[in-house]
Amino acid sequence: MSSRFPTPKWAGFPARANAKAYLEVWKDGEKLKDQLGIGQQACYVLGRNTDVCDFELAHPSISRQHAALVHSKTGTVEILDLDSAQGTVVDGEPLTKESNRKTLSNGSEIVFGASTRKYIVRGLNQKAPQSTDSVPMQLGVNDLPTGFATNNAKQSQKDAERKAREEEIRRITMEMMGQAPKVVREPQVPVDKFDEPEEPPRSQPPSEVRKTATVKGPQRPPSQQEVDSDAPESDSDDDEDNGSDIAMRYSLPLKNQVMLSAHDKLISSIAVDAAGARVATGSVDYHMKLWDFAGMARQVKPFRDAEVEEGHPVLALSYSPTGDRILAVTGSSQPTILTREGVTELQFVKGDMYVMDMAHTKGHTHSCTSGMWHPQQKQSVITSSLDGTIRLWNLEGKTVFDKLINDHVIKLKTKQGRRTEVTTCAYNHDGSLLFGATTEGMVYGYDLRRAYSTNATIKIEAHAAGSPDLSVSSIRFANDKIFGTRSCSDDCLKIWDIRRPSKPVKIFSNVSNHFATANLAFNASGTAVAAGTSVQAGKGLHGQVIFYDVLTAMQDPLMTTDMNQDESAVCVAWHPKINQVFVGSSASTVRVFYDEAISTKGVLLTATKKLPLVSSGYVRVDATGDGVIITPHALPMFRDANEKNNKRKYAKTRLDPIASKKPTMPISGPGFGGSTGGGTLTQYFMKDHIKSESIRSQDPREAILKYAKVAEDESVYLGAAYAATQPKDQIAPEYQLAKDTLEQEKIKQEEETRRLLDL
Repeated sequence: MSSRFPTPKWAGFPARANAKAYLEVWKDGEKLKDQLGIGQQACYVLGRNTDVCDFELAHPSISRQHAALVHSKTGTVEILDLDSAQGTVVDGEPLTKESNRKTLSNGSEIVFGASTRKYIVRGLNQKAPQSTDSVPMQLGVNDLPTGFATNNAKQSQKDAERKAREEEIRRITMEMMGQAPKVVREPQVPVDKFDEPEEPPRSQPPSEVRKTATVKGPQRPPSQQEVDSDAPESDSDDDEDNGSDIAMRYSLPLKNQVMLSAHDKLISSIAVDAAGARVATGSVDYHMKLWDFAGMARQVKPFRDAEVEEGHPVLALSYSPTGDRILAVTGSSQPTILTREGVTELQFVKGDMYVMDMAHTKGHTHSCTSGMWHPQQKQSVITSSLDGTIRLWNLEGKTVFDKLINDHVIKLKTKQGRRTEVTTCAYNHDGSLLFGATTEGMVYGYDLRRAYSTNATIKIEAHAAGSPDLSVSSIRFANDKIFGTRSCSDDCLKIWDIRRPSKPVKIFSNVSNHFATANLAFNASGTAVAAGTSVQAGKGLHGQVIFYDVLTAMQDPLMTTDMNQDESAVCVAWHPKINQVFVGSSASTVRVFYDEAISTKGVLLTATKKLPLVSSGYVRVDATGDGVIITPHALPMFRDANEKNNKRKYAKTRLDPIASKKPTMPISGPGFGGSTGGGTLTQYFMKDHIKSESIRSQDPREAILKYAKVAEDESVYLGAAYAATQPKDQIAPEYQLAKDTLEQEKIKQEEETRRLLDL
């Protein structure tokens, strides 16, 4: 297999003005429907070899790797001929070996080899699209999906009036939420001064006159100038009250925050268990940290640090429904199952990369991008990968060499039927639907109740096309019908209704995103959505965590929270049970937002604990107690009895056997003082007068020799069988029973040695 043409060093990331560039295809004077997008990656290779080329040019005169379209660092797009056999012609001029590069512009015509097709460049140097809210703002109540409003053609007059009142209430509510009213606090006037008002002097300025004058009866409403100039404190108080009302209405826990700092690099994923007691954080530093709020004091530290797979960043984390295991998806092709304590329990198998049909492989063959545990089944998980598949795994399924084999494979393809990369995947709330997104910006939905049907029941052109790193990065469900998607290619966050997937319910533009793991999160009721924004480092900007309304037509953010300078908010998790928001940042920290009024447990268990007391270097003396008075120069009779050191006193006491109650030691050798061999009378009596019947007090040799003569005289067991065939003189000496004890053998050996010396 030939290697792909390497990306030149002078290539750069495509400029935003060229993000929607493409090639029009013309043949015989007619425009074809095919369009080749060339605005999402630095280098595109064109040729006949489908394994290494981005676009296939099926013509016999075209080389395997014919030409390349490269985005330069200066923002231009150039075409480069790769020493093709038939050459490349641009605007009627062929590219030669001496000048094989040429800058392209809008309208440039390209002909590859002897092909009759012409490729015309379009979409270069376009202005960045302005953020328009025309689509969501034009959505009336009747255009919203079922559940937001009702559309009944035969309404009675009473229903029509009620609908008009609801519209008026909704309009007033949006105005109140969009801009807080400003109220002027007029100075209080004593009651006795209403009867006799004092006229101010004529020389006094009009502004001072307004401040001191009092009027009987009802006062006129304040002008805009008075509102802006006389009541700045009232404005801030009302803004704060309005913000607290919004926070309580949408359950936004943004009053306090706690910082979790343990990683070294960007936070890429956050997962919270179902109870909200433990949190798992993953980072591009290859480590996963586990946090237990119930076991921590106010010095927040993780209780476990695990490197899931060496050299691979942690891209996605997901707890099981019971919280006993964790799914960790890294940049490799083998996700891992870990226990609640962070110990590796199971790893998925790696597929055969040489098999063309991904349905026939046992696992992923390319880098994984996302994964999620089934919301209700503790033995089922899903993972997505750049190999173009979403795989379903049964943790109790088959294994090969202790590696788990996938249970089912769903292949995602482009509109032309080709294989494409899958960037993210997700379940709905009950796990009956499975959703996945591709680099083309398409979102596919599959109904798992149809016996693993491979045909998508829902197909949505959700976002603009992008690359594996800059495409749809997250899919999250608010409830059974509403879900949201977020993309890096168009910096948009869109809300969809599964019952009407033809167009989005709401579109939030300019939600900047520079990371492939950026996501979104809904609150428990599904009325608000949170997302983090990204900023470029070194420009002095601040990333934000933005909260939007989901159900109404309001486009302005409900509330925003700024990060530090040059810090981006990457991933967000909003736990529905404890109502706390976890935000992972590019500064290797995790912020936990909470509010004592609407949040429960979680980080509150840590924030309310007292710090451990540190022992000081001095002793506290209580004046009311009986303290010790130290008098080193006093006479012994006047010194305090407690003044002596306890350690020295204890050592001196141990030397006295009577004071320390030392037990009587056993006697060894001849007795003295009336004592014999035994230490006590009881020991002596037990040893000499009571015979133990245990085998411990018997001599084993004597016990065996006691039956020697009986065995010779009465050969009942073995003697009769070997009496004729095996006499005594033929038994090997090592198997014969010893006749003497060790002491007797030693005495005989000494006598034999003495006899030999006397000769």
